[in-house]
Amino acid sequence: MVRILATLGWLRDIGIVLLFLAGNQIRHSSFWVGIAIQLCAVVVFTERFLWSWHLYDLQEARARADRSKR
Repeated sequence: MVRILATLGWLRDIGIVLLFLAGNQIRHSSFWVGIAIQLCAVVVFTERFLWSWHLYDLQEARARADRSKR
């Protein structure tokens, strides 16, 4: 299950990069639409980064709590 979620996470990251690149291409013909697509890609990437960071902190806190119980 963890392996599947990790794979889906990488596929989502590739999708974010492709979305950003598509926005860059569209920006040449329709400036504001391209900028909007790029901003959406940046927001999704930022959310993913912060969420992963938060989950890592929770994992570390759980590991510290488990060690202190022993």
